[in-house]
Amino acid sequence: MSPTKEHIILTSFRLFLQKGYKEVTMNMLVKATGLSKGAFYHYFENKEQLFVETLDNLFFSISPFNNEMIINPEVSFFDYMQMYIDNIKKMAKTVSTYVGEESSGMGYYRLMLDVAHYAPDFHKKIDASNKYELAFWRKVVENGIRKGEVKEDLDVDILANHFQWLQDGVALNSIFSGDPDGLYSNLDKVFSQLYKIIKK
Repeated sequence: MSPTKEHIILTSFRLFLQKGYKEVTMNMLVKATGLSKGAFYHYFENKEQLFVETLDNLFFSISPFNNEMIINPEVSFFDYMQMYIDNIKKMAKTVSTYVGEESSGMGYYRLMLDVAHYAPDFHKKIDASNKYELAFWRKVVENGIRKGEVKEDLDVDILANHFQWLQDGVALNSIFSGDPDGLYSNLDKVFSQLYKIIKK
């Protein structure tokens, strides 16, 4: 990818995160890049095309769940919980490099809704990412049971879903309550409480 095209995509990603797809205009995009209209339109004919390439190049690369994850059988369930929270922090840090530290985190979730509405073909990628994340938790639970750390009479699929849904719920609640920084401590609290219930 040429440096100019990469610059356009990075700048566009920042605007899509800050304002949402609908509010961003081509004039805004051209102005934000500092390029002439001719130079800009050399790479992208319209906002839809740019949005799709931005999603392809950046949005889906933020999540660690773009591929199946290999579980180390020596790592404990508890440590995987902490690693998961650390991954959430890394994702937030990556987003903040585009939109600034003052970002509420709302941009990422709004962009996810924009993807579903304005780029429906990408629902397969979102679905695949969700399935990879669920598979990660399923493997972590199974590993915890094998290691004797987690109760063996639990439904692996339901428990895997619990951890995935908890993260989604805590993240949205933290953002809507105006306390995005509380996400990590709240996530740690709810994960730790669930861990107390399921551990042997």
